[in-house]
Amino acid sequence: MVQHALEYVKIFPGEEVFDIQQEELFIVQTSRRRFKTKAVLLATGASHKPLGIPGESRLSGRGISYCSTCDGPLFKSKKVIQVGGGNSAVTEVLHLHSIGVDVTLVHRRDVLRAQDYLVKNLFATGIRILWDTVVKEIKGEKKVEEVILYNKKSEKTEKMPVDGVFIAIGYEPAVELATKTGVELTPDGYIKKDDHHRTNVPGLYSAGDVEGGFKQIVTAAGQGAEAAMSIFEDLINPYWKKQNEEPIEKST
Repeated sequence: MVQHALEYVKIFPGEEVFDIQQEELFIVQTSRRRFKTKAVLLATGASHKPLGIPGESRLSGRGISYCSTCDGPLFKSKKVIQVGGGNSAVTEVLHLHSIGVDVTLVHRRDVLRAQDYLVKNLFATGIRILWDTVVKEIKGEKKVEEVILYNKKSEKTEKMPVDGVFIAIGYEPAVELATKTGVELTPDGYIKKDDHHRTNVPGLYSAGDVEGGFKQIVTAAGQGAEAAMSIFEDLINPYWKKQNEEPIEKST
């Protein structure tokens, strides 16, 4: 994808954008230079929320995953836990179960936050659920070997041998630049946009995971293409420019 992109544009790796100011043009300030541009596409993405527990960062990619669609097939017939209780977690645990993974759902509360139809499907499968339970630590030498679980009601701690840990406790969209420039956000904290990927700030557009959605590369790439087409068309015919001329009335 990088090689493909380089056929069309310059790429500046390791150059962070610190600020975007709007004058007659947008002034984009990076760690190395300033750019002047007529439009800006924000494709800053979103990060998986981590558990923030011992062993998580060290074993990430070695038994710890944030995407069952990506890594689930690697754990077929193996024992894993899925952490979370919302739509994403329940969807992921159902997917893991459907492809033959021995999965247990670990949720810190006594009720799921997922939609009813997902919860019904979950209960119908008979997947084991550990209620009121949090993961305190993920252990293993070169890969995940076990987790330390703590039940908040019984106040008991137990070890559970597992081959993998899937985590789905939400996302953190990178919207710092968006909020600096006055871009509106959705109630979930993602960039609010219309069907053409336009934000409420004329000339500012968004695409990809920072908008929410499926969090898949192919989806984000498609949204980027849609936004690019919108930018191209809007720069030719700016939708934000008001028509100042009054309609000419014919005299009789």
